[in-house]
Amino acid sequence: MLENQISTLRRILSDEDLQHYAGDCFWNLIQMVTFSDPFAGIAAGKDMKELIFHIPTILFWDKMKRYLSGTFSCFDDQAKMTEKFNKDSNKYNDFVKKQIHLINEIDDDKKVDYFASLTRCFLLTAMDETLFFKLSKFLITCTPEELQFIADIDFEYCGKNSAIISSLYQYGLFTQAEDQSGAIYILSDFGKALKQNSLNFDTDLSHIKRIVSYEEITPLNIAEPMTKEDMDTILTGSEIVHNCDFSNC
Repeated sequence: MLENQISTLRRILSDEDLQHYAGDCFWNLIQMVTFSDPFAGIAAGKDMKELIFHIPTILFWDKMKRYLSGTFSCFDDQAKMTEKFNKDSNKYNDFVKKQIHLINEIDDDKKVDYFASLTRCFLLTAMDETLFFKLSKFLITCTPEELQFIADIDFEYCGKNSAIISSLYQYGLFTQAEDQSGAIYILSDFGKALKQNSLNFDTDLSHIKRIVSYEEITPLNIAEPMTKEDMDTILTGSEIVHNCDFSNC
């Protein structure tokens, strides 16, 4: 069933203008994707909405409708997506399958909008597929409040540690730096890429160089764990006092 859905959805994205599926007409799109035979539900005497209107199916298709409507504004956009894969059907099918799994994991309408913006960025820029899916995972991992925090701050933001920053630091979206007052936290390149390619994609960010590949990501500043050799060096370099006469202390 899933393979049929992927194949049919791929064909619709390639050959149909999604703007034709506004309002209740979107149920026609769902019917085409859900059944290999579009008339199977009607032939069984069931209304299409009755067949799929249950949890969690209805939640998935509500997210899918929001995602597709936010991603593709016209048929030309849909055509650009297929061009990304140079008519490689197997690779494109795999891409669509991953999208379906990601949409199923998303738990918030605003995240769906962010995912749609990220997908628009993918099809309108030179973003590579690896970075696209990495940024998609951040959308699933972060809470809506954490994503909103990144969307609201400047690219040059720096601040002290806090609950929200420590959480984003653990995800790799913030990195540690130093100033005159000590340790500060700034957006990592992953954080900047998520902000410019998804959270703030519709904002004019022409003054910021767009990060579109893993090769453009600066490695995170992560402290290396102490080795046995490091420990031995510390111990041999320490002053060790033997047989101290505590009566003189």
